[in-house]
Amino acid sequence: MAVTIKDIAQMAGVSISTVSLVLNQKGYVAPETRRKILGIIEELNYKPLHSARQLATRKTGNIGYIVWDSHFSEVEQFYSHIFLGMEYAVRGSDYYILLTTVKSQFDPKTDLPRYLKNNDVDGVALAGRVPHSLIQHLDEQMIPFVLIDYGLSGKSYNSIILDNFNGAYAAIRTLIQSGRKRIGFIGGTSFHPSIKERFRGYKEALEDFDLNSNGDADKYIYLEKTETSRLIGENGAEIILSQQPRPDAIFCCNDTTAFGVMSKIQSLGLRIPDDVAVVGFDDIPQSEFQSPRLSTVRVSKFTIGREAYILLREIIDNPNLPAQTRTISVEFVQRESS
Repeated sequence: MAVTIKDIAQMAGVSISTVSLVLNQKGYVAPETRRKILGIIEELNYKPLHSARQLATRKTGNIGYIVWDSHFSEVEQFYSHIFLGMEYAVRGSDYYILLTTVKSQFDPKTDLPRYLKNNDVDGVALAGRVPHSLIQHLDEQMIPFVLIDYGLSGKSYNSIILDNFNGAYAAIRTLIQSGRKRIGFIGGTSFHPSIKERFRGYKEALEDFDLNSNGDADKYIYLEKTETSRLIGENGAEIILSQQPRPDAIFCCNDTTAFGVMSKIQSLGLRIPDDVAVVGFDDIPQSEFQSPRLSTVRVSKFTIGREAYILLREIIDNPNLPAQTRTISVEFVQRESS
């Protein structure tokens, strides 16, 4: 038979409410009484029922993690590693992370995750680009949420972002300092805030090092509005490598795109990095196992997940906190491809 809070109270010779105060770490309980109750709890290995704790605290103990289904695949592992970072962060706490994906054609009236329909989460982390109608729904329902690697123009929401601009700038600066003068850019989802910042870092570095004084670099730029992919990398590389003179380096909006670029370069009989250097962004696990190994901008996905959890807990516990943005630093990692 399972041990109950009533059993603990009887053994300690105190009221059920006193045991509840100790379990929830609230109110005053004499130190000697507290030690006695905690000793009995440990001796009996008592675990309070989740439903009972929910009634006592008016919290579910659940946090939702929502990502667009196109972001959550075997190829694109960036957001799945952020999820793991959040999952590691909650260990030892009373919270659980509930993962779900949403489709691109999203309607809050029919497509809400079950835990939102049932009011079974205390807050939500939204990873990457998600439907704006979902963000609006959470805002209107006053459900605490944090945006991860995303933002909405003109809106002030709690968010965790990357230092995309400086990461891209550092990558281009390193390529220039190694002697590269014709540096291309290939990217998808060109309207995504992170991609826009990476592109801005690329452009500003070229300007600062006087490599685009007359706009010549524009012919080495390939942008699409569709989701980033290997295919965008292959298509973009085929187009900009046909320019004369040929680019001697290509900076990609992320690693997945860079893999497609590398594949196309090699299929054309060109050598990496001798003929064309390649640099990505994100440092997903496959980057280190490419041939040649991919130079990239390292992003600590686990750090992003941890910080997202910390910020979400803060706004769950203090709903009146003003919205804030926290920026995660990045670093350039030089490998064989550059």
